[in-house]
Amino acid sequence: MATLGERIRNLRKQRGLTLQALAGDQLTKGMLSLIENNKANPSMESLAYIAERLEVDRNELLADIPTHELRDLLKEIEQLYTQEMISDELIIKYKKIAGKIKPYIDKLPFRYESARLLEIYSRCSYHTKQNDWQIPLAQAEEIYESLHMVNQSADLYIFRALMAFTEHRYKEALTIIQESRSTFEERTGMLDPLKKLDFDYYESILYSAVGDGENSKRLMEEAITYSKEQQLFYRIDALYRLAGFQAILNGDIVNKDFYISKLRLFADFTDDEEINAVADALEIHYLNSFAHDYEKAMALVEKNLEKHPEDSIFLFALEKGKALYGLEQFEDALIWLNKHKLWEFLHHPYDLSVHYEKDAYLALVYAELGQNELALKHATIAKELIQPMPDSPHKTLILKVYEQMTA
Repeated sequence: MATLGERIRNLRKQRGLTLQALAGDQLTKGMLSLIENNKANPSMESLAYIAERLEVDRNELLADIPTHELRDLLKEIEQLYTQEMISDELIIKYKKIAGKIKPYIDKLPFRYESARLLEIYSRCSYHTKQNDWQIPLAQAEEIYESLHMVNQSADLYIFRALMAFTEHRYKEALTIIQESRSTFEERTGMLDPLKKLDFDYYESILYSAVGDGENSKRLMEEAITYSKEQQLFYRIDALYRLAGFQAILNGDIVNKDFYISKLRLFADFTDDEEINAVADALEIHYLNSFAHDYEKAMALVEKNLEKHPEDSIFLFALEKGKALYGLEQFEDALIWLNKHKLWEFLHHPYDLSVHYEKDAYLALVYAELGQNELALKHATIAKELIQPMPDSPHKTLILKVYEQMTA
């Protein structure tokens, strides 16, 4: 970090001033040289004089981090933080971001840029399981509150709820999000439209996580209606995805088709192939697990794997394995089921229950191949994983497979 003297000298040179020119008629050239070389400390009066001649705020000279340096750092961090990356690289990205911010943590001034850096540092440290994320989060919250930045403060409350969610404390997470929402509605009278959609979305997710599909569906539909009324597209793809999956669970084929078609329209509107892939993933899951139309499921899987051979493995390896099992191609099914990996950022019971099916299908495949010990092993793994999850068709299947392997 630059010292006070170094900051003065750097700014003087940036402005093309000599020592004499900066010293003017209130300082001597010699005294200014001593200040720049950190051999003398200016009085507050002299510091104000130097700052005025350099055309900067006196606080910028006093700050351990100059304003321009702080803004440049935040710009770099925001670009890195919002950069799209495949799931396997997220932890690497978060560690890199935390490493870039950490040297500044103890020297950040009390201003917005600092709060945002502290917030991002805290989030990245939490996701990479570092122990030093709590104090920066509290500091960010204090700055946002002091600056009356309501939306940013609300984001931190939502983050606290999501921390409980990622630790599978679903009821606690729902309580936190509801209490936070109430706090900010009382404070502001009416939530900012985007923040209202944030609260609707996360509360809906958490209702479904505790097994309250009725309230989850109600909030989803309210949020979608509100988005249309406000002509906002914020979180609309996530809401359609959640609504589509809820419709699949409810056996509501009409709404399943409706929301998947809405996802496809939104994908075309935004020219986002990833949203189309998500729509396909929903349809494939329905075809495999509910309609048992394995040929149609396989055709959709192959289309996506051909388009995005690397990026699509996460979405489609499990479903391809299930389709191959349904088509009685057991050896190939084994290969694809073993390619599936559970992404560590998945925490919703819906997502987990779908992915826990992997071991149930491995059990079924091993049973068909006559490897009964492996079949029982994987059926047991699936049963132990699914046990804490709320009731769902996926849980029913897994428990049925376990009963079959232990009969």
